[in-house]
Parts: sequence; C-alpha cells; structure tokens
Amino acid sequence: MANYIVCLAHFCELHGPSTIVCTQVTTENKKEEYILPSNSRVQVCSSCQLILPDEDAVNIVTKDSTANSNANTTRVFISTHYPLSQKRYTSLTKLVMKSLSVETTAESSKPMFYGDMIYGYCINKIFKINDLNARGSERKYSLMLISDSETDLLMNWDIITIYFNEIIDMIQQRVATITEENIKRDTANGSNLGMLGNEKYLRRSLIKPKSLVELTNDTGIFVKIHLWAVELLKDILK
Repeated sequence: MANYIVCLAHFCELHGPSTIVCTQVTTENKKEEYILPSNSRVQVCSSCQLILPDEDAVNIVTKDSTANSNANTTRVFISTHYPLSQKRYTSLTKLVMKSLSVETTAESSKPMFYGDMIYGYCINKIFKINDLNARGSERKYSLMLISDSETDLLMNWDIITIYFNEIIDMIQQRVATITEENIKRDTANGSNLGMLGNEKYLRRSLIKPKSLVELTNDTGIFVKIHLWAVELLKDILK
C-alpha cells in the first residue's frame, strides 16, 4: 500500500511556507508511531498553529469504523501539526516549500503535480482567501496530497481534485460570509467611515497573523478538515 499524507500548508508572512495540519493513515497497532506527545507544541504564530476545540489536544485520531477489529489491519487516520517521523517531516517540508515558493502553473486555480523519488510525489492546489489585515489583502494556502507512489497518485487525480475543490469552496465561502458580516457590522457602528485609501493601506501593512479558526469564525474548522482528509484517503485506498 502506498504511503499518503494529506497536508494543509500556507505562506506565513512571518515564517514563510509552513505546515498547519497533516493527516496520515496507519494501523491500530502502529498508531503510537504517528501520535505527537502532549509536550510537542512548538512556538509558532497564530497563522501557523493547529488550533483544536480541545485546547490541550495536539492530535485528532479517527478509527476506520468499516474495518474489522484486527489491530494489524484496522486503519487509523491521524492528523497532527507535523509528522512525527523525521524522514516524513523532512520530505514534507521540502514539498511545502516547493508548493508555495518554487513550483508554479500558468493558471493558479488548477492542480499541480511535482516530486521525485527522494522526497515523494505531490498533487497540490493553491488557493487564496481575502483578509484586509494580510499583505495584498489575501492569504495564500496550499492543499497537498503526497505519496511515495507516483503511479497511485496520478491514477487518483480526478478523485483528488474533486475533494480539493470541495474543501476549498467550503473554506472560501465561510471566510467570505464572515468578512461580509464584519463589514456590515463595522458600517452599522460607523467604525469604517472616513477610512480613506491611505488609512486602509497602513492597516494592511501591519502584519497580523490569523488562524483559519479566526478567519472562518469556526472553532471546529480543523476537525472538519481532518474528517474531509479521512474521506479522501478512504476513497483512494479502496
């Protein structure tokens, strides 16, 4: 079976290309090799954090309910801020860097494929969400599916892109709704009256890290992304 990692990464204005959350699949008897210890939190800005409803949690674990009870074969899906495996961590870091800083397509709205035998192969899709407090009034993210098998990855291209479009649309629509609500509230309060172009520029020039939790106003957004990644992995592992 091919090894897969589903990853959500972004271009942090303070730290550059960064991983926010990655989802891996293993078996029940090997899950401890993937779960991060409770003291594994790293000091990162809000944009880079994996923020879960349970503030003390650092992992999300879902057992495949359709599988049998054999610990050697029962699949477990685990989402963490970064892979516990040093090899996987290094490979993911390289691929995230390429996704957000090196590799480009003529049309950014389309998925992209790249990779090699050393670090693995990747299908990714770049997307942006609006935020007045970000440089250029938008934040840049990358959805990635990484595998050590080029053939398996490309064979599932259509399924992967359908899933990518689904979760991206959900995130963008949620952010657009919250942004519209904030504008209406500010207008009603008169807090944005008289804000001329220069003032808007100065406000945007202030780097203010924001998590997707804040941008979507959804404390469970990363749980939803985890569950979406689980369904994606189930589909391509059939």
